Amino acid sequence: MKPFRLSRRAALRGLGGAALALPFLEVMGCSKRFAPSEETGRASLGAEFPKRFVVLYTPNGTVPPDFWPSSTQFQNGEELSPILAPLKDHNEDLLVLGNVSALSALVGPGDAHQKGTGQCLTARAMQEGDFPGDAGLSCGWADGISVDQEIANHIGTRTKFLSLELGVLVYGANVGARISYRGPAQPLPPENSPYAAFDRLFSDFSVAPEATTRKTEQRRAVLDKVAADYKRLQRRLGAADQEKLAGHLASVEDIASRLDRGVAPTSAACAEPALTPDVDPDKVANMPEITRLQLDLMAMALACDLTRVVSLQFTNSATTKVLSFLGPDITEGHHPMAHNGYADPANRKRLTMISRFYAEQLAYLIAKLKSMPEGNGSVFDNTVIFWTNEHADGNHLRQNIPYVLAGSGGGHFKTGRFVSQQKQVGHNDLLVSLLQAMGVDAASFGDPDYCTGPLTGLTS
Repeated sequence: MKPFRLSRRAALRGLGGAALALPFLEVMGCSKRFAPSEETGRASLGAEFPKRFVVLYTPNGTVPPDFWPSSTQFQNGEELSPILAPLKDHNEDLLVLGNVSALSALVGPGDAHQKGTGQCLTARAMQEGDFPGDAGLSCGWADGISVDQEIANHIGTRTKFLSLELGVLVYGANVGARISYRGPAQPLPPENSPYAAFDRLFSDFSVAPEATTRKTEQRRAVLDKVAADYKRLQRRLGAADQEKLAGHLASVEDIASRLDRGVAPTSAACAEPALTPDVDPDKVANMPEITRLQLDLMAMALACDLTRVVSLQFTNSATTKVLSFLGPDITEGHHPMAHNGYADPANRKRLTMISRFYAEQLAYLIAKLKSMPEGNGSVFDNTVIFWTNEHADGNHLRQNIPYVLAGSGGGHFKTGRFVSQQKQVGHNDLLVSLLQAMGVDAASFGDPDYCTGPLTGLTS
């Protein structure tokens, strides 16, 4: 019999045009094995699986004495610092980078937050313009393409979405609310609502104009309508692919059920209830739940190969949002609290709590990607996550910014280390390193005046 093969672009399909993307399966020819390398003893993947790039942006700097690691070689289980402690189970997958500064963000139009945010991924001075800044200064949009979009132009052209931009509590159309740029003065707005993101990613089916189905019912219909196709396909798969496909659908259904919560089960004794309103993505109290939904959607989009480049922006730069869900000690906005500095022990504790929360989200995403099988490894194996910030601390310091990389990108980076450059270098060099990790032949990025090539010591 002719061996059963499935296209990598295959999807589960059902009535009404319902379609649901599939993860990589062995019957797609994606069964390439990987073995530990002789040098590191770690798994390395061949070119069968795509590389993926993720950006996590957090604002207002960090608390340097509570951030920087206490050692240069990391072991899993070691608490590197109070802020990085949530990542202890993934220490060997991290690269913490020292003496890398946003030098290009020290010049040009705009205030410190505008320059720091607009240049964190572009590494090029802002344009002149009329966006008012925190210090009464003004600027326009960033004046170049961002590194995520440069990467997307190289590795994202075969996916349904070139890239995916998500946000958590990002508001307004201004410089502090944008990190991704398609080109000069071409900002890409992040999507704050996981509901809208879910519909865009997974509800790819048409509805007759006269249909009055509620949005929540539409989300559930995607899973219901492809059920027959799923059962047909399942019978033709091997045990490993059956397990992977079942887990994939369970994850999609879990996200859908969380988005659609409040719908009562059908009962002959019940009238149709009023649907519980969606979790408000603009409400600060909902930030933890919205964040996890966004991270789950990002992970699923990568696993389905709907996109290979994703960014998640946590709030605007200079945000005044009060992250009170972290505890009763948080009573003022992150931005003004950051300006108060960390000399006061009580304020230092509060700021560390916020930065630690962001580290927890990175740890969650790493674990999520590791839980998604791919070949003999996981989706994480060919992924690089870039945790970036517009400042080093709350007083606008742009030297020695707390940059963290997670993931080797298929063995490109040698992780599990704190690597500090011998002298201060511009973060342009870091962006060149990321481009090269994703297979992009680049020797410079952003403003060439601040770029000398890739960072040293990351690959060996």
